[in-house]
Amino acid sequence: MKHSICCIDDKIPVSKYPEFFKETEALNEQVLRFLLINEQIGWEDSVIKSLFAFLIDNSSDWSVSAFTHPAFYYNYREENVYSPDVFVYDWDYNFAPGSAESEEYLYKILDESYSMVFIFSGADTIDDINSLVHSEKFSKFADRLELVNKNEDDCVDLIIKKIGEKEKSNFAFSYGHDIIQNSNKAINKILSEISQLSIHDFIASIGIPVNDKIVASNKDFIDIVIPRYKSSLNNIEWKELSVDKQKKFNIDSIRQIWSYRMYDNSPTDEVSMGDIVKKEKGGYFLIVSSDCHMARFWQKNGGYISMIPLQRINSVLGKNQRKLLVNSKPHFSSVNSSQIPMTLLPAVPVSSAELRDFMVLPKSLISVKINEPTTGKKSPLRYDLFKGYSKVVSIVDPYKSPLIHFIMNNITGYGCPDFSDEIQEYLLNRIK
Repeated sequence: MKHSICCIDDKIPVSKYPEFFKETEALNEQVLRFLLINEQIGWEDSVIKSLFAFLIDNSSDWSVSAFTHPAFYYNYREENVYSPDVFVYDWDYNFAPGSAESEEYLYKILDESYSMVFIFSGADTIDDINSLVHSEKFSKFADRLELVNKNEDDCVDLIIKKIGEKEKSNFAFSYGHDIIQNSNKAINKILSEISQLSIHDFIASIGIPVNDKIVASNKDFIDIVIPRYKSSLNNIEWKELSVDKQKKFNIDSIRQIWSYRMYDNSPTDEVSMGDIVKKEKGGYFLIVSSDCHMARFWQKNGGYISMIPLQRINSVLGKNQRKLLVNSKPHFSSVNSSQIPMTLLPAVPVSSAELRDFMVLPKSLISVKINEPTTGKKSPLRYDLFKGYSKVVSIVDPYKSPLIHFIMNNITGYGCPDFSDEIQEYLLNRIK
C-alpha cells in the first residue's frame, strides 16, 4: 500500500535557492529530488537527507512532501485538502527561548488528523521530550506517537519498520487513505449533481421565508447531502474489512467504538428529541418530546418537555429493577429488542474521561414545565431557556428512532391477554 508522508524539519536546505524555491511553501518530491542530486548543496542534517533518499528511491510506496516549519504546514493546510498518513516531526526550531510552540504544534497535528507521528530529534533534551510523549496530555495519542532518536544508526529503518507494524494493527492508519479518497469522490459526485443550480435556486428550494428573505440552515443542507453521501459511499469498492475471530477482546476499546457510533457531542443551541441532558442538581435524562414541536415549543407543548430518567445499573432503583428481571432472562441485542419494559444505553460519554451504562425505563416518563420566554409562544426551545439542564450528547440514527419508538410503545402500546400455558406449549410444539 502506498502511503503519504510529510516531513517537517528546518534542516532541509531549500533556503540556498531562494530564486527557485520558497521555504515557506510545501516542498514536493521534485524539489526534494533536486536538493538530493545537486552535489553542490550541503545538507546540515545527514539523517533527514538519508530519510528523503530512501523515500524517493521507493516512490512506488511513498508519496513524500515537506515543510521547513510547522507554521508553514498549517498555512498550507488552511488553503488545501491535505492529510498525510505519516508525519516525521523535527522537535527543534528557532522558537523563542522557553517557547512551548513545538509542543503545541505537535498536539494540533495529532488532534486534527489520524496520522502517525514520529518525533525526530537528536537534541540533548531527548529525555524531556520522552517524558512529554508519555505524559497525560498526550496519552490518548499513545498508539500514534513515537519518539525516534536521530543519533541512532538505524533510525530511518526503525521508522519504516514501525510504519509497517502500524499498518497491520491500526484501523485509521490502514484504511484512512482509502476512506478520504472515497469520501472526496462521494462529495464531488453530489456537487456535480447540483452544479446546474444557482445559489438563489438552491437556497430557495430548501429554505423558509423570513420577512423579505429565504433562509436556509446548515441542517437543511445536511439533510439533503447525507443520504446521497451514504449512497455514494455504498457504491464505491472498499478494501475488504475482515479479521480473524479472537476469543479475547478488549471490552474498553469496543465500548469506545460504540460510544462514538451511537452518540454525537457536537454543541447545539436548540433542544432535540434524543438528547441526553444532565440536571445541575444531579441525574441524567433522555428527551422524548417530538422535534416537530420544538420549533414553537410553548405554542405546541404548552411549555412542558417530556423526559425519561436514566438510571445507572448499580443505583438503588437499578438494583431493584434487576431483582425484578432475574426470572425474565432478558436478552439485549439492540436498543429495541427487549421483551420487557426497559432497555439499556451502553457507553454514554458523560465526560471526556468516563463512559457510563444506563437503564432506560419508559414507564418512568416525567414532564418538566419551562417558563415562557419574553420572545413569546412561537419561540424554539433552546438550552439557554432550559434552566438547570445542560446537553451531554445526542443519540444518533439508526439508534435514536428505534429507541424512541420502543419507549412510546411501552408507554402507550396496546396490551393483550396471554394465551394459556397449554396453548402456549401446543403452539411451541407446532413450531418445533
